[in-house]
Amino acid sequence: MERRFKSALRLAARTVRRFFPEYAVVGRFARNFYAPPETTLDVDFLVDLDDAERVAEFLEYASARFEVYPLEVGHWQYRLVVKGFRFDLVKPRGYRYDAEAASRRRLVRIEGVGELALLSPEDLAVLYLVSSLDRGVRDLIKAKDIVAYSKARGDFNEEYFLRKCEENRVKHLGLALLMGERARPAW
Repeated sequence: MERRFKSALRLAARTVRRFFPEYAVVGRFARNFYAPPETTLDVDFLVDLDDAERVAEFLEYASARFEVYPLEVGHWQYRLVVKGFRFDLVKPRGYRYDAEAASRRRLVRIEGVGELALLSPEDLAVLYLVSSLDRGVRDLIKAKDIVAYSKARGDFNEEYFLRKCEENRVKHLGLALLMGERARPAW
């Protein structure tokens, strides 16, 4: 199964990269690089779903090769099924993915897959804060975990994080999250 999954991920990433070179892997798959791992049944790709022409080209190309739905332009999420594995293309409402965030992606090399671009820990935490406005406390906890574990590794830029929180209208949540981290005892 591992080889089949890696083959499917390689095909999905190649297809996404062809139409959305600025993509970033997000969701639990990306979170697992920054915080204690959780099981996931899919891989999420953050892409510019606001570009209707590119989305239409992607849908035409991908639907001829894989199971894709929905097939109409204008959604915030698309599901791509490759070799029985699920890959989602997403752009959560209210999240601003810009050139600066794309430039801060982390490149990881996975044997049998190749190189994948992950959203940085700061940007992934901001994405979870934005998503929590619709999806609730579970996404707040995911953001908290990313911040806590990334800070513990010395791999977290608070200034950048707060600026991105402000740009995404979740600065109050970002500040609360950082304040909670400072109040934790250091045992």
